[in-house]
Amino acid sequence: MVRVRRRERYWRAAGICTVAACVAGGLWAVAKLVGGGLSTSEQVAILGLLASLVPVVAGAVRLLRPTAEADPAQAAGHLAAGVESSELVQRAQMLGGDNVPIDVTFFQRGAPSRVAEHAAAAGRLKEITDYYRRLRPRRLVITGVPGSGKTVLALELMLGLLEQRRPEDPVPVRLALAGWDTSRTLEEWLTAELAEVYRLDSVTARTLIAQRRVLPVLDGLDEMDSADVPAGSSRAAVALAALNAYQAGRIKAPLVLTCRTEQYEALTVGTRVLDAARVELEPVTASQVQAFVTARVADPRRWSAVLDAVACNPDGIVTQALASPWLLTLAITVYEASGDPAEILSLTAAKSLKDHLLDRFVPAAAELHTRAGNVAYRAVDVERWLAVLARYLDDNAHTSRTVGGQLLSGTDLVLHRLWPLAGRRTRVVDTVMTAAAALLAASILWGTIPIVSSSVRAVGTLIVVLLAGVLVLLQGTVSWPVPKGIDVTRLDGTAQRVAVVLPIGAGVSASVAAAFAIAFLQPPRAGPLGSSIAGYLAFFLPVGLVLGLAVGLRVNLDTPVPGNAAKGPRDLLRLDRQTGQAAGLGAGVAAGVAVAVQQGFSSSGGGLASAVLTGAIFAVIAGAGYAIAGGLLWAAAWRRYVAFLTCTRGRLPWRLGRFLDWAYGAGLLRISGTAYQFRHRELQDHLASCLPG
Repeated sequence: MVRVRRRERYWRAAGICTVAACVAGGLWAVAKLVGGGLSTSEQVAILGLLASLVPVVAGAVRLLRPTAEADPAQAAGHLAAGVESSELVQRAQMLGGDNVPIDVTFFQRGAPSRVAEHAAAAGRLKEITDYYRRLRPRRLVITGVPGSGKTVLALELMLGLLEQRRPEDPVPVRLALAGWDTSRTLEEWLTAELAEVYRLDSVTARTLIAQRRVLPVLDGLDEMDSADVPAGSSRAAVALAALNAYQAGRIKAPLVLTCRTEQYEALTVGTRVLDAARVELEPVTASQVQAFVTARVADPRRWSAVLDAVACNPDGIVTQALASPWLLTLAITVYEASGDPAEILSLTAAKSLKDHLLDRFVPAAAELHTRAGNVAYRAVDVERWLAVLARYLDDNAHTSRTVGGQLLSGTDLVLHRLWPLAGRRTRVVDTVMTAAAALLAASILWGTIPIVSSSVRAVGTLIVVLLAGVLVLLQGTVSWPVPKGIDVTRLDGTAQRVAVVLPIGAGVSASVAAAFAIAFLQPPRAGPLGSSIAGYLAFFLPVGLVLGLAVGLRVNLDTPVPGNAAKGPRDLLRLDRQTGQAAGLGAGVAAGVAVAVQQGFSSSGGGLASAVLTGAIFAVIAGAGYAIAGGLLWAAAWRRYVAFLTCTRGRLPWRLGRFLDWAYGAGLLRISGTAYQFRHRELQDHLASCLPG
C-alpha cells in the first residue's frame, strides 16, 4: 500500500509539472497573437498549438485526482460469476466430457495439535461442501496418491460453494502453486494471478485480497519442486510458512490446499498447515469401478472380462490400478478408441499397466477427437510436439530457472511466455524483425513529407535513423513483452474519457512541434499553404490524432480492466496483433487524408480532384505498409511469439496456438486462465521422458 501511494504521488507530481508547462506555453502563444506581426499561416499554427494544450491540461488534471476504488462486494460478485463459468468448463473437461464424477470417499488424517474444529472422521465427494462449511477455521488440506482425484474434489468443493454463495462469502479461486515465485509475498502473487487470469484491474484485485474476499484454492503443492530438492530448502516449505502466516483478523485465513500424500508427509516433518483439517482420498472400490465403466463406455460387453476380474479379485493388480480415477479414465479413453480391454489382464504389475495406458493415451485421444469431426493431426506429430513442451516444463520445474527476473513455470504454457524454449536465438530474430519494421515505417513516412530542402532532408534522415536505432535497442532490452489491446469501454465514463485525452493531446502537441520544426528549417513554397506551418499542420495533425487515440485506448492485457475481449489463451496475442495492425492502418489512412488535404490546399483550378485521388492512392499504400510495420513494432508480444515460432520450426507446429486448442479439445490439455496445462502431471512427466536426449 505504501508503494501504491508513493506511485500516486509521482503521477501527481508529473501532472503538476505538465500543467505548469502548458500554462507557460499558452501564455507565450497568447502573447505572440496579441503582439501582432504574424502571417496568416503562423496565426493558424499558434491557434492549433493552443487547441492542443487543452486536452493535455485535461489529462494532467486527471492525474491530480485520487484513484477511485471499485466496490469490493460488486467486484467479488463479478469474480464469482467468472470463476463459476470457467470452472464448469474445466470440470467437464476433467471428467472426459461427462458430467458425473466418481463419488470418491475420504477420511480425516489426524494431527497432534492445531486441527480445524468440527472436522468429521470421513466423507465423500457429494458431501465435500457441507464438510468444509463445518470447519473452524475453514482450512482444508486434500491429500492422496497420484491420480486419486484431488483436483476434482477441490473443484467440486468450489462449485458447491459458488452455488450456495452469499454476498459476504469469499470467492473460491483455483490457482496452480507451481507458478508462485516465492520471492514475492503470497498477497502479491494472489493479486497478480487475479489480474491475469480473471481480468481484474490491479487495484480491485489487491482490495479483494486485502479484505479476504477470495478463498485461495491452491492446487499442487507437490509440483513446486523437483524430487531431488530437500524438503527443508524447497519452495514448498516456503509456501507452507507463508500459508501459516496468512491471517484474517485474529484467526487463520480460509484456504484449500492439494498435495500428494508422500510429498506432504515429507514436508510436514518440519512444518504443516496449521489449524486445518487434512483429508486423504481413498482408492476407488471394485463396485465403483464396475458402475463407472458401465456408465461411460459405448458397449459394456467388451469390458466384461475386465469387470469380472475386478469383481472376483478386489485386491488384484488390475483392480488396484483402476482404483485410481485418473488411470480408470485413461483405460476407458484408450480402449474406446481401439483394441480389446482384456489386454490389460496380461499385465502383471500396476506400474506396467500405467505405462501401457500412458503410452497409448495420446494416440487414442487423437483418434477419438478426429472421429468427432475435428482437424486431423498425425499421432506421431502430436506426441512429438507435446513431448517438446513437456520437456521444457519439466526442465523449468527441475532447475527453477529465471529469465528477466521472472520464474519460468513448470506447469503453464502461456503462448507469449514460451520464447525461452528456443533460447537466445528468439531475441536475435526479434531484434532483426524490429529493425526491419522500423525501417519500413520510417521510409514510408519520410518519403511522403513534403520537404524540398536537401539540408533539412539530410538532418531529418539522420534523426529518423537515430530514433529507429534507439527503438530497436529499447525493444531488444525487453525480456517479457506484454500483450496490448484496445478497450473502447475507456470512453464510457467521464473519468475514462479524460484519461484518454492525455495521449491524444500528446499526439497533437508532437504534430504541432514537427510542423513548426520543418517549416522554420526551410524556405516557404508557393501556394495557399505550400510548405508553411499551416501546410505541415494539415499533414501531421491527422496522424498525431489517430496515434494519440490508439495509445489512449490501449490497455495492458496482462493486468487488464473489465470489458476486454480476451477470453482464452490465444486471444491475448490475437488482440495484440490486431491492435498493432489497426494503429498502423489508421495512421496510414490518416496520412493519406493529410496528403489529399495538403495538396488540395496547394492546388489551383481543377487540381483538387487530382489531389484527392493522389491522397486515396497514398492512403492504400501507406495504410498497408503501416499495418505491417505497426503489427511488428506496436505488437511486441506477438512479434516475439512469431520470432519464437521461427526458431522452433521442425520442433513445434507453425500454428502452435491452434494445435494447443486442438489438444485441449482432445482432452490432452486443460486451460487455466490464459495458460494451457497438461491434463495431469503424470502425463507431462511421461511425455517429457519419451523425448530423446
